[in-house]
Amino acid sequence: MSGSPVVEPKPAPALRLLARRGPPLGLVFGATGVLATLAVGLLHLDRLPVALCYLKVFSGLPCPTCGSTRALGRLFALDLGGAVAMNPLAALGALLIAFWAAADLALLPQGRALALEVSPRAGRALRAVAIAAALLNWIYLLAAGR
Repeated sequence: MSGSPVVEPKPAPALRLLARRGPPLGLVFGATGVLATLAVGLLHLDRLPVALCYLKVFSGLPCPTCGSTRALGRLFALDLGGAVAMNPLAALGALLIAFWAAADLALLPQGRALALEVSPRAGRALRAVAIAAALLNWIYLLAAGR
């Protein structure tokens, strides 16, 4: 008795970029980032004479986001190295959002937006990487005295 061969289904990829119908969140976040960067650069908010971080004011230690405003100021001046020195994770996040916004802008005429589909296992791995990146960034900020 010969039957048709059994074909095993291919597992779905752990990470997959898709162009789906839906709101262009990358474009929204990108526009918000551009407005924030313009505000910091044009109003010189990165040069305020006082610290606005309560953790730094009360403990003398930088918070995990300390240097983000100064990083935006450096990005406004097109100084990527300076932005990374101020807060590596904020600079990297701004660049990722810029690429996401550009992709959403390119997909906008088609009524589509960039989406990331992850498997549960990849989602857990991404969360672990994000937590590790935040901790490493904070260690850098503590060592740099931001």
